[in-house]
Amino acid sequence: MAGAVLLFGRLKDAFGAASIAMPEGVGTAAELRAMLAAENPDLAETILAKTVRIAVNQEMVTDEAGTRIAVGDEIALLPPLSGG
Repeated sequence: MAGAVLLFGRLKDAFGAASIAMPEGVGTAAELRAMLAAENPDLAETILAKTVRIAVNQEMVTDEAGTRIAVGDEIALLPPLSGG
């Protein structure tokens, strides 16, 4: 288990927390997205949106299926930024 998933913006608001526990058995960024959507059906549409990006160790993931997640990695879900 890699620990926690950091949440930002509307995801932080939707989950009501700044972080959530990493689901058991996650091996890739794509698996993380799928598992979080399955575990949170009311938020699945938001989690599955391609505008929500995943960062591993502060680097944006471009290949979710090919990006491995290891114990100790910092994982973050990032919604699109807005502001002015």
